[in-house]
Amino acid sequence: MYKRSEYQVIMNRLKEQRKFIQVVMGTRQIGKPTVIKQVLKDSDMKKRITTYFIGILALAMLCSGCSTNRMAAGDPGAVLAGASIGGNVGGAIGGLIGESNRGWRGGYRGSAIGTIVGTIAGAAIANAATAPKQTEEYSYRVERTQPSRPQPQYSSAIENLRIHNIRFIDANRDHTINSGENCKVIFEIINEGNRTAFNVVPVVAEITGMKRIYISPSVMIEQIKPHEGVKYTASINAGERIKTGEVIIRVAVADENGQEYDWQEFSLPTQR
Repeated sequence: MYKRSEYQVIMNRLKEQRKFIQVVMGTRQIGKPTVIKQVLKDSDMKKRITTYFIGILALAMLCSGCSTNRMAAGDPGAVLAGASIGGNVGGAIGGLIGESNRGWRGGYRGSAIGTIVGTIAGAAIANAATAPKQTEEYSYRVERTQPSRPQPQYSSAIENLRIHNIRFIDANRDHTINSGENCKVIFEIINEGNRTAFNVVPVVAEITGMKRIYISPSVMIEQIKPHEGVKYTASINAGERIKTGEVIIRVAVADENGQEYDWQEFSLPTQR
């Protein structure tokens, strides 16, 4: 049997818990006279409270059942806070349900059981809410093993250079490359952009692979200012006993790395 002092302590605790749950459920207003709607005597309200209590218990069991060894732990502070809040709410609800059925002794037991269940439920819910999301175990992730070669992120002023007025001059003016003849290819490079182009490389090449055709090496142009141009001359020398046929001359403008930006081709007959 409980002593009177213990009984008084238990009853005070139950009254505090009852006030708390009444404030939560709207049956008690803070700072105003208490309005009790006979929660414990109203069968519908008791059923509703019982349903809530059973729902919390089921949720706690579900959360604990979903926890496995692979589950990541949540925030410890949030778990403790959830356990504390769940214990208070569970104890208050359990005390009300127990007292409505078996008096103050039932209220004490109900409060104890509700505290345990509420603590477990609150901790489980807080842990599930704060646990980091895990990637799927069987997900397949594609990774690039070798990075692609970086591309330049800037545009060169040389791309605004254009080739104009190509002329071919041979010694006998017959527009044919003859054996032992010295010829010239003359063309203009115009900067049609708004930036100065630096380190411009004019290119003159024979692309058919005919032997005994010799072209002077390229000479780098230091700079070409916007809307200005330069005239470039390349020498073509034909060796003795070249084959009769046709060659293709390619005229281009490139940067110092050999990247061509503008080019033109033309063909010339050859005579042995």
